Amino acid sequence: MDSGVAVITISGRLALGGETEKLDAAVGKLLAQDIKSFVLDISGLDYVDSSGVGMLVSCVTRIKKADGTMKVAGANPRIRRIFSMTGVESMMSLYDTVAAATA
Repeated sequence: MDSGVAVITISGRLALGGETEKLDAAVGKLLAQDIKSFVLDISGLDYVDSSGVGMLVSCVTRIKKADGTMKVAGANPRIRRIFSMTGVESMMSLYDTVAAATA
């Protein structure tokens, strides 16, 4: 965590099970600690399926309901295209790097 911003790193696959459950648990734990600013570092994310997209939507909704913000950093062109096609990009701010997202 840097200056009140929780950086959550997601790599590999964001798909049904595994990483989606870890992301949900991490966000819930940080919200319980009254953390309100989140950056998801997805620079190492190679694949996201509909469950992963759904979990991102769920997380951003939970964070916004808690009067927080969620930014996403490091999405590769394929992941950005998925976010664009599903409309997820309109729900959260996308940045090229974690440094840009936390500035």
